[in-house]
Amino acid sequence: MKKKNFLVKRLARNVQVMNQDLRREFGLNPSADREMTTLEKKVSPQLYGMLIQQLLGFHADMQLEMAENLVVFAYQHIANSTGCPSVDFILDVCYTWIATEHGILKPGFKSILS
Repeated sequence: MKKKNFLVKRLARNVQVMNQDLRREFGLNPSADREMTTLEKKVSPQLYGMLIQQLLGFHADMQLEMAENLVVFAYQHIANSTGCPSVDFILDVCYTWIATEHGILKPGFKSILS
């Protein structure tokens, strides 16, 4: 497992990061996994893997909701929110990654994200 470098480690003094790998205990819901396969035709294999990773750790029903929202965005460029700040933050990042690949970012923003 790649060690996670939290932003707080760079911004705050005397912070230690303890790395764990809980992916097996909090894996991907089979229904969300099936929904996500729809994205294989709309994004690169690298981005597909990154999107799958973003769902891990969320409740199975929320994973399915997130997967459905990602598919809608990839096909129709409609960004849905859930009202859950942690989920909406992850979805917003994922939408931005997809928008980057689809070439629909507004001028000037691609350089900021690089």
